[in-house]
Amino acid sequence: MGIKTKERLLNVLILIGALALLFVVGYPQYKESLPSEIRIGVDKTYTSVPFYVAREDTTRKYFTLEKVEPVFVEIEGNPLQGLKDGLYDIVAVPWYWLMISPASNGDTIKACGSIEIKSGKALDAIVVPAKTKVKRLKELKGKRLGYLASDEYIVNLILAKMAEDKITKVTPVLLQPEELATAFADNKADALYLIDPYRSYLVVNGSQVLMEGVISFYVVPSMPYAAIVMRKNYVKKENKLAAIRIKTAVEATLSYLARNPKVAGDMVIKMNGWSADDKLSMTMRTPDYQRLAEVNLQNVENFQTVLVRRGIGTCGIKPSEFLFERTDFVR
Repeated sequence: MGIKTKERLLNVLILIGALALLFVVGYPQYKESLPSEIRIGVDKTYTSVPFYVAREDTTRKYFTLEKVEPVFVEIEGNPLQGLKDGLYDIVAVPWYWLMISPASNGDTIKACGSIEIKSGKALDAIVVPAKTKVKRLKELKGKRLGYLASDEYIVNLILAKMAEDKITKVTPVLLQPEELATAFADNKADALYLIDPYRSYLVVNGSQVLMEGVISFYVVPSMPYAAIVMRKNYVKKENKLAAIRIKTAVEATLSYLARNPKVAGDMVIKMNGWSADDKLSMTMRTPDYQRLAEVNLQNVENFQTVLVRRGIGTCGIKPSEFLFERTDFVR
């Protein structure tokens, strides 16, 4: 092989090496510049408000800033099962279901935020029609209690305790959100168990409150209501960059909502397409939005203990084990 041929070959090898080096150095930066498409499970309740607010132009465009390209997927059925089935990458699920079933085919579901119904701030109530003979809780005996599918576990917990007070033969009636407004007029239920925003909506539209703070009275004073969750493998192995981005955006939104609770109420009114009158806005109450570092583990433990005493779930998992570690989201 001649000298010139060797020189040409060497130049080619140098060029290939330089291109390879540029690829190794530049590809991660290129990947960082691309948005992350993330599927988010949503409904029309307070648990989905952080995702909707993050998409809106508030003080900051949280999804835009974190290069999150959200794809909203309507929740159908159990949101925890939907996450396990791969329908979404992140979703808010009842803490109840997370405590009972955090495992998923060799994977684990963990929380990166929480939504809590705090004692002293009743978001739930049993409401009755304006004209009704049911004036006391005991008079629910033998009546029909309407509820939403997302609240079924709460209704079951409440009815079990009500039975101890001899309030028995209460027939639970599953309703769809669009049926609530006319449930009494259509004679589908004698009373409704509702959590805000539906509690406020029915009250503003003429229903009477039979009992407020039912959760605090019959279940636990402050209840971890929903956990914002992802699969551990999604965060650690499958798409860490996307997980970091969505966690950062959601945490910023949770912090914003904690400082501006009225934004949550206004957003849930908008999500449901309700008329934004001042009376409804003033009647609505908002839950406590908590970032990962702010999750009240004592209340998680209290709720877990209550469930175990009722023969539900296990105390074999420490409350902290339901949460991601901060280090899970280090780049």
